[in-house]
Amino acid sequence: MQVRRSLVLAAALVAALVLAAPSAQAAKKKGPTITVMTRNLFLGADLIPLATTDPGAQFEQTTTNMFNGVKAEDPNGRMKLVAGEIAKAKPDLVGLQELSLWRTGPAPASTVAFNYIKQITAQLKKLHQSYRVVAIKQGFNVEGPMGGGNDVRLTLGDAILARKGVKVRHARSGLFKNQLTIPTKAIGNVVTNRGYNELDATVRGVTVHVVNTHLEAYLASTRLQQAQELVKGPLRSKLPTILLGDLNSGPNLPKPEDRPPYQAIAKAGFKPERTAKFSCCFDDLNDQSKWDHNVDWIMAKPRLKLVRSFITGSERTKAGVHPSDHGGVVSVLRLKRK
Repeated sequence: MQVRRSLVLAAALVAALVLAAPSAQAAKKKGPTITVMTRNLFLGADLIPLATTDPGAQFEQTTTNMFNGVKAEDPNGRMKLVAGEIAKAKPDLVGLQELSLWRTGPAPASTVAFNYIKQITAQLKKLHQSYRVVAIKQGFNVEGPMGGGNDVRLTLGDAILARKGVKVRHARSGLFKNQLTIPTKAIGNVVTNRGYNELDATVRGVTVHVVNTHLEAYLASTRLQQAQELVKGPLRSKLPTILLGDLNSGPNLPKPEDRPPYQAIAKAGFKPERTAKFSCCFDDLNDQSKWDHNVDWIMAKPRLKLVRSFITGSERTKAGVHPSDHGGVVSVLRLKRK
């Protein structure tokens, strides 16, 4: 009887091992995950009205009112909330757009009023989250008088943050060849100088190419040209490639002219890798309404398995404003081992 029981147990053990072996192999083939985030930070103001304002006292007053509006919307508090979003989601890589540096003082203005990247990284450190800036390009720079001998100056662009443990190589940033030039009455022509960041990142043993960008907001034809530049340049890689960014475009936007930039990238083989929930955009940071469309995208080539995806940014600062007019988009993607 004892011999028979031993034989049954042995057979059961062998069967369990046989069944477990394929499962272990399947888990190994499954591949690790990478968590990525795209986050438009909102510069804090609408600059277009400045373009149509006459020089002199009227322009100085308009500039002063604009900067007072920026201050009233609590940029430091907003960036603290963004850092909290990052700390909670723990993305391996974060693509930031509208990364702003506001300065004041006599021309050229050099006294820092608000530095978004400094505020975010300082808050992440307080939250015991180890992130570093691995690529940054702030190509847009505009300055105008506020009166009393003082100017206000905005420097604006994009950056990628990497979490501790993510290995980064070949990081570079650049500006698009095709740019929008906005004529202004008071300070001459202003070039928007949109750009991109790109790098190779190794996450849990798998290397991918990552691109972060912010395409032109004010002119659809320039936006399309920039999307085409991405396809021909930064998005060309032999590695699996992940695109993060505010494309100011999407396949279902109501205006037909806003669809081609997204379609150009999709035609190149990139697939959306994000929740279908909306993440854009508030008309005002105090807005009580809901987001109603998508221009913030996470896309990949070849398509990766989307494990989960969610939106951030519904919180408010003590001043009662949202962290941005956009929400953040976070996606967990399954990577493929070779």
